[in-house]
Amino acid sequence: MADRAHPPGTLTYDPAADVAERYPGWVVATVDLGGLVPEVLCWTRRIILIEREQSAHARRSSLAHAVAHLDLGHARTLNGHFERREEAQADRLAADRLIPLEDFAAALAWSQNRRVVADQLGVDLEMLAVREDGLSRSERTRLRRRVARVRR
Repeated sequence: MADRAHPPGTLTYDPAADVAERYPGWVVATVDLGGLVPEVLCWTRRIILIEREQSAHARRSSLAHAVAHLDLGHARTLNGHFERREEAQADRLAADRLIPLEDFAAALAWSQNRRVVADQLGVDLEMLAVREDGLSRSERTRLRRRVARVRR
């Protein structure tokens, strides 16, 4: 998972590998969802559909978000949509997995441009914003220290 040591320049969390390993009965497919939603979970068919028109980073972010819903045990709703609270929980878990603090610090030491940072981390801008907004006070302090250390 996201906390394993990894070679420089590689992404730490692979949501596709995670699904294959921990949810072998689920199928992930990239399809045309009409640009209306980034991903769909079909609980009865055990399938995750990812909007193919998204960038590769957005598809990675969407799949991590879907896996987070599975891990959090978010049940199907009558209207097929998750509650805002559940969406926020899935976003936060996905962002934490996709963007380890050390990687975030290294990317910020390289550039302050959010698009460049997101690209370097392999996520979309929305996922980057979720990670940044969800930082605790202690994480913010550690992040500042690590950025300063990497810049030296």
